[in-house]
Amino acid sequence: MIRKFFGYIWGVIVRPKTTFDELAQLTSIRYAVLLPILVYLLQYLNLLIYSVFGYDWLGTRRELTDPTFVGFFGRMPVGLEDYLPIFFYVMIPLLVLLGPVIVPGLAQVLSKLWGGRGTFEQMINTLGFAQAPAALYSVLVNDMLLAGVPANLVANHPYAFAAAMNGEFGALWSTIVWAYMFGIYIFGAGLWTIILGTIAIQRVQRIPWWAAAHIMLFSYILWFYGIGGMIAR
Repeated sequence: MIRKFFGYIWGVIVRPKTTFDELAQLTSIRYAVLLPILVYLLQYLNLLIYSVFGYDWLGTRRELTDPTFVGFFGRMPVGLEDYLPIFFYVMIPLLVLLGPVIVPGLAQVLSKLWGGRGTFEQMINTLGFAQAPAALYSVLVNDMLLAGVPANLVANHPYAFAAAMNGEFGALWSTIVWAYMFGIYIFGAGLWTIILGTIAIQRVQRIPWWAAAHIMLFSYILWFYGIGGMIAR
């Protein structure tokens, strides 16, 4: 099961059409459910690594005088002492529960406007894995490596990524990090997800590719920058 699970993740990267066709034939959504659980566990692992090396996971958030979660089309002021437990025990579990159904649900409903023939379960399986590469990149490469403990150790700085963004390592590094954030982490990962999602919707629903692209774009924006968009300031 585990080998097949990671095989599907690799498959959507190297041969997405074939893999989405395989996923559409599954009679269970257990593989898709494992994806958000994996991301959740990796977030906890990242927190554990911070603790083992004596780093503060809150990082530069401790500089916030009035921390506020901004998301779900609303705002929720929180104290610094409550930030981490709310994030890990409320926000992330909520996103884990909503993530596997929001985008597939929107895609399933909107696809019917063009005569879509797929099922909700097929959308969960295919769109779940369409989001997997970017989600795992975000956690493994960005959160745990570039913005995590390894970068802090190499730079000998408790908040290396934030320091680089703020120009503490020079203007060149600041430019590189900001370009990475907007060019790869935000735009690149988002585009990757939208392209894979478009392929998944088109393969399952058998609707025009442009319709699938519009559906995926709308669903992605609504979920990642609306319902699931969560930042703190």
